[in-house]
Amino acid sequence: MSPPPIDLTAAAAGLSRATASLFDAMDERAERLRSVRGAMADLAGVDGQVRPAFDMDPTFNAVLTEIHEAHGLLARAEQKIVVLAPNVKAEAPEIYASGDTFHLHVLDRPSLAPLIRVQPPEPTEVIEDPLPPLPKPKTFEELDAAIAEIGRRSALTSKKLATPPAPPEEPKKLPAKTPPGFTAEIPEAQSEADFVRARAREHFEELTMIGSVRAPALGDPWRVAITLERRMLNSVDAIASMGNVAIASLEPLVLDSPAKDPSRAFGIGVALGCIAGRDALAAVERAAWTLRQNDPESLSQLADALKIVPHASVHLAMKTLLADRDPAMRALAIDVLGYRGLATPAEIGRAALDAPPVAAKALWYAAIGKNTALTDAISQALASGDPAAARAAWLAMAISGHPQLSAVLGAALAGESQETAALLLAIGGDARDADTLLSAAIAKASRPLITAIGWAGAADAVGPLMNFLESPDDVIKLATAYALERITGAGLWETNEVPVEEIVVPEPPDPDIGEPRPIKLAKVVSDPRDMPAEPSPEVIEQPTTSLERWRAYWVERGPMFKSGLRYRRGFPYTPLVSLQELDSGKCTPGERRSLSRELCIRTGQHVRLDPIDLVATQEEALREWLPIAQRVSTKPGQWSRPFR
Repeated sequence: MSPPPIDLTAAAAGLSRATASLFDAMDERAERLRSVRGAMADLAGVDGQVRPAFDMDPTFNAVLTEIHEAHGLLARAEQKIVVLAPNVKAEAPEIYASGDTFHLHVLDRPSLAPLIRVQPPEPTEVIEDPLPPLPKPKTFEELDAAIAEIGRRSALTSKKLATPPAPPEEPKKLPAKTPPGFTAEIPEAQSEADFVRARAREHFEELTMIGSVRAPALGDPWRVAITLERRMLNSVDAIASMGNVAIASLEPLVLDSPAKDPSRAFGIGVALGCIAGRDALAAVERAAWTLRQNDPESLSQLADALKIVPHASVHLAMKTLLADRDPAMRALAIDVLGYRGLATPAEIGRAALDAPPVAAKALWYAAIGKNTALTDAISQALASGDPAAARAAWLAMAISGHPQLSAVLGAALAGESQETAALLLAIGGDARDADTLLSAAIAKASRPLITAIGWAGAADAVGPLMNFLESPDDVIKLATAYALERITGAGLWETNEVPVEEIVVPEPPDPDIGEPRPIKLAKVVSDPRDMPAEPSPEVIEQPTTSLERWRAYWVERGPMFKSGLRYRRGFPYTPLVSLQELDSGKCTPGERRSLSRELCIRTGQHVRLDPIDLVATQEEALREWLPIAQRVSTKPGQWSRPFR
């Protein structure tokens, strides 16, 4: 309320204490019955502080209703707890380092109380209390006394008006020159709490930075991310080791951020998701609500964090959000629960038939779980008109072997979601779908279509693909080179310079006035015998776009590729080839996610493997995939799929 009619500071403090008491009871940091009764007492106090404003604004009526409902629920809890034996506060175990995976830190600390901010009421004008009125005189003596009192009051007022304001303090004169090793002004000593908050902020910023850059770049092995992950885990351990002051300082770093920054959502989700206690996860939820209002894209980063943290109360928090009125929060909940394997088939089925944002997240889990509501959910998503829900329905159709997959994706090749439709048709279709992709690319070449032809892997597509190398468009030529490399594994790589990024609004050049350009400072200060060399340009390794080299390769090795078969990296395709590429290929996170989906489609099985997982978790998933891929890799080069 801006501004509230009464001062709500005390009421906000009471709500904060009541919430902290609930966390004390849930996490058993204090005796349960005493904590619940303390929360009830605080709510009763809030009721008394808010009730005077009942008639001032209808909002207070709703607030009082919520307070009474909460008080009644706590009274029911009190009846159940009063018959139980008092709980004994457990001693916190020693803190251990995280290693290569997340570790849940159990600390002996007070509960985190939410910071409930209220606006102060409008300030009232401060005036001097009026002097008491003089009594009406009845005698000459009383009249003389009244006249004297009036004179005294008048003189006092004149003296106040005539008193000049106090002059400002003169600044201290500093010595002109201080001796070496000394300072003229001694700064105020930093408190231990401020020191801890400053260190916690440094580690939190490290978390947010690594969360956005830990994915490997193009051409880098995915296992190199373990170096950054260890830095991230070290930051989590450092925050936990500094205790409650550091942990309590994280929420304001997100809520008070002056700019939208989705990486902060990932940072607080990881940091507090590794701290045991319902109160720590509640701080993440409060950040989610704030980010939802200011930056909806941040919920995706928060979901990625909650999918991989070891907090034991994630399922409780997310199952509560499944009943929320906001579709974005329900989508967050089903995405996290489905990824962690905590959602029941009934919950997944309801979410798949929910609003389009929720269905877009739930359809994948309905498909891999063979949910009974999948067919109706796919039809509803395709008819919703929502692009995200439609793309999720296509993926679910590919996973479940839907009979209308080819027709639906073929019709979408000319639409706005061409890239998604083409890639799913490539990894989930057959030889006829590969021909459909090639025909569409010949009719109107585009990077998504050519990339999809490479994923499809038809040996008969290599010759027509090479014709695209004659295109004047460099994007088409490079996409063709990558597609040919994906099919043949020719290894025709070349090193190219990375083009300098173009500045959108370049600075105007200095006017030419006939004078020579200034010499670089590095050359001015360097010894003439050891001048710095010109900086070398950044380079990247890419498959060659030379048509002659590819034609020469195909003349030599083309007879080894049999018509009608599917190839990947020069081998007749089997799910083992996808697994090998997942394991040792230099693929981007998007390519690795597509390879993981291809394994699900071609094997009919599912093992959780996603680039957001830590390296150690992905390696464990690869070991779990190996026997599954071996069992179904009996027909190299075929387009077969398991019967669904």
